[in-house]
Amino acid sequence: MPAPISGSESKSPADLPAGPSASHEFLEHVSELKLRVRAATFDELLSEAGTALGTLLARGAPLRLDPLPRDIVVSSSDREALLVDWLNELVFLAETEHWVPVTFDRVEARDTQVRATVRGVPVTEAPALVKAATHHGLRVEQLNGMLQAEVILDI
Repeated sequence: MPAPISGSESKSPADLPAGPSASHEFLEHVSELKLRVRAATFDELLSEAGTALGTLLARGAPLRLDPLPRDIVVSSSDREALLVDWLNELVFLAETEHWVPVTFDRVEARDTQVRATVRGVPVTEAPALVKAATHHGLRVEQLNGMLQAEVILDI
């Protein structure tokens, strides 16, 4: 099995440090990719999930940051569904507008709505890597004083 794609080596949740720094990692999951995100707050969790998705969609391309930020508002039924809908909105923007969100200047979240100011990079063609974030296996929970979420990305 290939090594996990991540900002650091793959570790079990118990091995991850508790504290205020956010992190993310991708774990292989049969024809899908599981994204695990850890952060101190729900705002930071959504920001880190967006950063992870943007990193994946940009595929290491040179980043020419669009100078104009975009305001994005997403609403959903609860915070788990909000995480999925947030990621799917970011995938939609990448696919339909050829704009990959990579920097999250301001993220304000409640359990059912997120408002964010986001900067992205224009891409010449749609990334077409992630089809959607799914509800399958979705979790958002407190763990070691941090919020941890797992969401499966259909690729």
